[in-house]
Amino acid sequence: MGLKVSQPPRRRPVLFTALLLWLMMIASAQADETQPDRARDLRYGWILYEYHQGNAFDALTQLAVAREQGGIEGHGDHPALVEGGLMLSWGMTREASSVFTELLGTDGGSTLPLNVRNQAWFYLGKVFYLEGNHARASENLERVDGDILAAANHDLFREWVYLRARLATMSSEFGNGLELTSLQGLLEDTDIWSLYLRYNSAVSARDTGNAVAAEAELQALIAILDESTDSDEPEAEREGLLGRARLSLAGLYLRDGQFEAALETLGAMPLNGVFADQALFDYAVAAAGQGRPQRALDALETLSGRDLFLPWRQQVPYARAYVLEQMNRPQHALPAFRQAADHYEARIEELNGIRSRLSEENLMAQLDFRRDSEGILTDSYGRLRVQPVDFGMAEVLASETFQQALAELNELYRMQSFIAERQSRFEAFRTMLETREQQRQIRIAQTRRALDSQQAEQWQQLHHAFREKIATALSEEDAGFFMTSKQKALRNKLDEVAETLAGLPDDATTASQRATYQSMRAYFDWWIADDYGVNRWATQKQLRELDREMEHFQTQRQQVETLMADGAGHAELARRISTSERELATLGEEISVALGNARHGLLSQVDRMLVARQEELKGYLLASRHAQARLADQLFSASQSAGVGDE
Repeated sequence: MGLKVSQPPRRRPVLFTALLLWLMMIASAQADETQPDRARDLRYGWILYEYHQGNAFDALTQLAVAREQGGIEGHGDHPALVEGGLMLSWGMTREASSVFTELLGTDGGSTLPLNVRNQAWFYLGKVFYLEGNHARASENLERVDGDILAAANHDLFREWVYLRARLATMSSEFGNGLELTSLQGLLEDTDIWSLYLRYNSAVSARDTGNAVAAEAELQALIAILDESTDSDEPEAEREGLLGRARLSLAGLYLRDGQFEAALETLGAMPLNGVFADQALFDYAVAAAGQGRPQRALDALETLSGRDLFLPWRQQVPYARAYVLEQMNRPQHALPAFRQAADHYEARIEELNGIRSRLSEENLMAQLDFRRDSEGILTDSYGRLRVQPVDFGMAEVLASETFQQALAELNELYRMQSFIAERQSRFEAFRTMLETREQQRQIRIAQTRRALDSQQAEQWQQLHHAFREKIATALSEEDAGFFMTSKQKALRNKLDEVAETLAGLPDDATTASQRATYQSMRAYFDWWIADDYGVNRWATQKQLRELDREMEHFQTQRQQVETLMADGAGHAELARRISTSERELATLGEEISVALGNARHGLLSQVDRMLVARQEELKGYLLASRHAQARLADQLFSASQSAGVGDE
C-alpha cells in the first residue's frame, strides 16, 4: 500500500492563518510602500484579531458583515486574500476558489500588485489540487513566480515545489522526468517535502510496474532518514515516514519472493512503532515463505496477543492456525482453527450488535476530538483533529468522505448553537419591548398630568375673550380701552379730584379749582384722543404676539398628544424583531434538516463499513470451518489407520 502523503502535515489552524497573514503583510509591503502598517478600518482590525486567534468562522462572519456594510476601506485587495485564506483553512475549497477567481478576474489580475497576484495564483492552484482538478491546479501553479514566493515565505515556496512535483508524478500530461528532477533540485535532500516526494515517486513507480526504480527510491529514502538526525520537522513525523518506507520496501521484497531481504528490512523496525503490527504480520509471511515456520508462528503469537481492531488483523487467527498446519502439527492446528472460527463468529455477532445500536451518540463516543479553549481543533484544510478510541474505526475515519461529513456535521452543530444563541437574544428583545412599552405608558401619564396642570383650556378661553374685547373696542373706537397704564392711573387721579370737588362748597376758591380741573380734564381727553392710534397699534401688536404664542402652545400640545397616541416606532421595532425571528427560525429548520441528512450520511458510511467487515469475517469463518473439518477428517483417518495397523 502507498502512503497517502499528497497532503502536507496537519498543524493547528492558528499557525496556518498567522503564517498566511504574515506572508500577505510582507508581500504587500514589498509591492506598495504606501500600504498601511496597521488597520485603517476598525472592522478590519477586529477581523485580523480573529484571524490571528485562529477563529476562522468568526473572522469570516465579520468579513461578511463588513461587506454588507459597505466593505473595508484603506486596504485594497488584502481583505479578499484574507477571506480566501480563511476559507481554505476552514476547508471551504469551493468558496475559496470563487474568491481567488474573482480577485484575479478575467485579465488574470494584471491590475493587481505583483505579490498579491502571485499569492492569488498559488492559493487558487492549491484549491484546485485539493479538489482533485489536477489540470487546473497545474495551470495556476505554473503562473506563480517561485523567486518572489521564496523571498516572501520559504515555507510556502517549499509547499509550492512539492505540489508541482506531485502533479508532475501523477501524469505525463502534467510533467516529465526532467521537470520532476528540476523541481526536486530546488529542495534539500533532508527537507521533509523532498522526502515525501521520494516516497510518492517510489509508490508511483511501483504502481506502474517499475519495481527496480521503486526499490532504489525507497532505499535512498531510508538511507537519508537514517542519517539525518538534525531537523526542524517533528521527530514523530520523520519516524513515521521511515517506518512506512521500510514497510513498503519489504512489500516489494515479498512480492518478488526476496524473503531474506524482507526479513532484514522488517527486523529493523521497532516493535512499538506506528507500523509495528503490519511489520509483524509481513515478517510472519516472509518467515513462512523462507521455510521458517517457527519464526512465523512466533510473530503471529506476538501479534495475536494484541487487540485485533483493524480489519487486516482479522486474518491473524487464521494465519496462525495455517502456519501450525504447515508445520505438520495437526493436533495443534485443529484447536487453532476452532479458536479462529469461534473468534470470527463472536466478532460477527459483535458487529451485528454494533450495527443494531449504531447511533450518533455511540459513534461520537468512539472518537477522541482534540480541543482547546475555542473548541475542536482542525488542520490546515479544515479537517477535524480526531483519533479513534477503537482502532477498528481507523479505516472509515481515514476516508476523505467521512472526514468531510464529520467536519460538516461539526459545522452544522456550531451553526445550530449560534442560532440558538440568537434566538435566546430574541427573548431578551421581547422583554426589552415590554419594558419600553411600560416606560412609555408611565411617561405618557406623567405628561398628561403636566398638561392638565397647565390649564390649557382656561388660557384658551381667556385668550378668546380678550380678542373679543379688543375687537369690540376697535369697532366702537373706544379710546379709553386702549389707554396705557400711565394714562389709566392719571384718569383715576382725575376721577378722584372730580369726586373731591363735587363735595366742596361753592365759593371762589372751589370755582377756581373746578376751572383748573376742567382744563386738565380737557387736556387729558385731548391726549387720549391724540394717542388713540398709537395705543391701538401697541395693543394690536401685543395681541398678535399673544396669538403667535398661543398658536405655538397649541401646536406643541398637539405634537405631544400625537406622540402619545402614536406607537409606530415601537410597532416597527417589534415588526423587525418578529421578521428576524421568523427568518432565523426558518434557517434553524433548514439547518435541522441538513443535520439530519449529515447524521444519516455519517451513520450510513459506518454501517457500510461494518457490513463489509462482516462479509470479510464470514470468509475467514468459512475458511476456518473448512480447515477444521479437513483436519478433523485427516486426524480421524490417521487414527483409523493406526488402529488397523495395531490390529
